[in-house]
Amino acid sequence: SFIQSQGVQHIVRATYIDDEFDMNDLGFLTRNSQVNLDYNFLLTESDIPGIQSRTTVVSLINNYNIDGNPVQNGQSIGRTWNYLNNDTFDVTVLYLPKRVDDRLGRGTGDFRIPERFSLSSNFSSNPAKPIAWSLNLEATQEDLGPKIITSGAGIVWRPNDRFSFDLGLNYTDTEALLVHQGGGSYTSFEAHQWAPKLETNYFISARQQFRVTLQWNSLKAFEDRFWQVNPERLERLKPVVNPDNDPDDFVISRLTFQARYRWQIAPLSDLFVVYTRGSNLPGNSFYTFRDLLERGWNDRIVDSFAIKLRYRFGS
Repeated sequence: SFIQSQGVQHIVRATYIDDEFDMNDLGFLTRNSQVNLDYNFLLTESDIPGIQSRTTVVSLINNYNIDGNPVQNGQSIGRTWNYLNNDTFDVTVLYLPKRVDDRLGRGTGDFRIPERFSLSSNFSSNPAKPIAWSLNLEATQEDLGPKIITSGAGIVWRPNDRFSFDLGLNYTDTEALLVHQGGGSYTSFEAHQWAPKLETNYFISARQQFRVTLQWNSLKAFEDRFWQVNPERLERLKPVVNPDNDPDDFVISRLTFQARYRWQIAPLSDLFVVYTRGSNLPGNSFYTFRDLLERGWNDRIVDSFAIKLRYRFGS
């Protein structure tokens, strides 16, 4: 990175990884077979009347595989306004040019993805207030072109320094969720997804904390159209007729709940008491979202209670 002047920064990232590189010992990497050259320009302005600051970010993404095909390219521009009352608003426009998908088919054939666009915006109120809230909206396009819209809201209640309650909810409506069915065959689904999340913290004292988290992710997908890749030629997926009469509709419903008590006995020494509860409903559980949540809580596959002592010996 290079800081040209106060508030002006340039960032350049370059990556090369061949297709036989073993990544297991390096932690998480998105993929091998990549040749990347990315550029970010950041401009922070703090002398604009009526606001604290305004930040502009321009990004150029150039990701190729070692065959020279673009696998993740894009250009985006975003701007964030931080107001005098500490509210924050941002908007980002993203253009994704044509690219090649060489991963979803798991070796059955690469195919082309058309150009796409994305628009996202977020608003967050002053987080220092006892009640803070946020809204987010994103409209983008799936790999086949149809739209996908995600909206969300969140609220944080912090009446004092010892207690906080954080609740968030996201809803996603997808018109063409693309799933590989094997042998180069694909199905696009109309899908609806709810993803609420709750987190609450209570500090009993300076050394004792009680924390509760709940996360649920539920998706219903209904088959819409059918596609086939051409393994002999790099082109877009071809629409085909329904290969069978068995519907490919599916449901994903996963819930995780945890309650944790932590007591700091001494520096770097803690006692943990943890209760964990979780579920993963079968893919044919076509109930209402309300019933899915209730069944996810009752039909648990994880129900455990653990006590852990971490003690540091010596001075």
